[in-house]
Amino acid sequence: MQITITHCRYTPKWETLQQMIQEATNNPKARLVKISRLDKGCNYRAPGVYTIAINQGNHTTLPITLVVEGV
Repeated sequence: MQITITHCRYTPKWETLQQMIQEATNNPKARLVKISRLDKGCNYRAPGVYTIAINQGNHTTLPITLVVEGV
């Protein structure tokens, strides 16, 4: 899965992103288990490219690329 967010100042709150993914996949058990920046930066609210992993609750993990493009 890939999610792209454009024209923003910050990434969404991680809880909000998790909820959006739960709704999009119709899986209320989905949980974020990994978040990392591709550039190895430490500001997790800044625009950039992130790799995310979602535990789907059935012993499978859904990999997601999150692209957040700043203003």
